[in-house]
Amino acid sequence: MTSTEPAARTDEAAPPDARPADAAILASLDELLTRVDEIGARRTLRAQIARLERLVDAELATSTVAVHRAHGAAEPVVRHGPRILDLGELEQVRDALAARVQTVRSVEAHRERSVLEARARLAAMLADPATHRGVTITGADLGESACVRWRAVPVLGVVGRLAGWWRVRMSSGCP
Repeated sequence: MTSTEPAARTDEAAPPDARPADAAILASLDELLTRVDEIGARRTLRAQIARLERLVDAELATSTVAVHRAHGAAEPVVRHGPRILDLGELEQVRDALAARVQTVRSVEAHRERSVLEARARLAAMLADPATHRGVTITGADLGESACVRWRAVPVLGVVGRLAGWWRVRMSSGCP
């Protein structure tokens, strides 16, 4: 090749019938990359689902009986025969589990707040029974499983009611 002769271009050097084969190879390569992306997405979604299932189990294991009764069982999913879930269905399962974790956590947080309020109400009732006439607080209100209840009652019945003598009486157990 001399310096005055132009350099040959590589795309002109290739035979014209090689271009459709290159397109087929590129198409199969795109399909392979898409499949590899789907495999990675499936693996990631399955890992997220497993983590969320462990979270749901842990939340329900440490939650109160009321929370467990209210949100312990997942709603049944009707499927006809075994099959592999596609990406959209895996995402739906993941989203449903995430929503379930949030629901259990919010119910448990609400329950904890109500227990703290009941404990504060009991402390105020013990400090001044006269201002809490007729108020009853149960063991379930305090997050306890015992069948106990506290109630502000007059000391000597009608005489105590008229005289303003009040006390907190704790029951001895289940009726």
